[in-house]
Amino acid sequence: MNSHTHYKRCIPVILLLLFTMVGSLSGATPISFRGGYTRAVMREGRESILLSQGAVVSVGSIQFEAQRIELIGPQARYIVGEGSVRITDTDNNIIINCNEISFDRETEQLLVDGWVEIQDLENEVVASGAYLSYNRTKGLMKLQIAAKLLRHTDSGPMVCRADSIEYDRNAMLLALIGNSEVTWKNDSYRSSVTTINLQTDEIVMEGTIKGTVNG
Repeated sequence: MNSHTHYKRCIPVILLLLFTMVGSLSGATPISFRGGYTRAVMREGRESILLSQGAVVSVGSIQFEAQRIELIGPQARYIVGEGSVRITDTDNNIIINCNEISFDRETEQLLVDGWVEIQDLENEVVASGAYLSYNRTKGLMKLQIAAKLLRHTDSGPMVCRADSIEYDRNAMLLALIGNSEVTWKNDSYRSSVTTINLQTDEIVMEGTIKGTVNG
């Protein structure tokens, strides 16, 4: 048997393995993918599919685009991307841009270790930082290191900065932890910890507090 014939006979087996690998996890959304170059490695417990040259992966309403995306584990549980990563979540109306991501399809936990920019179009929020932990199921975002969040209000933009920002999208609550600063309506407030109700625009400050009110 020549190598060409052997290769053609292997194709159905490879396709079957790929189909099995990217089948639905228990309770998880099915996944589809494409890329200019694709490489599959099938080793029990170490399964992976590597996509590059315009990699695109879709999981339900979420689309991942990057220079390189790897699907790792049985049923492609983990999505790891790098290079000009763009995540579009149409259900939540969120766009995330960064350089590297890791996403667990089963828990819907997204991690970004590096600079990240977020557009929450539904709530008119723009945020950035050098680290992001986002639990999509619970709607909880945690930004760390030079964290900043800008929100549009009827009274003008509200600009929030802190060492760490916790943003609860479902409850519309914001917690600024460590060197927190809020600038709004030409006034500024600084404190150790600040909480903001984004529905009522109520600001509560704790710890050492400083402020400037421009009457």
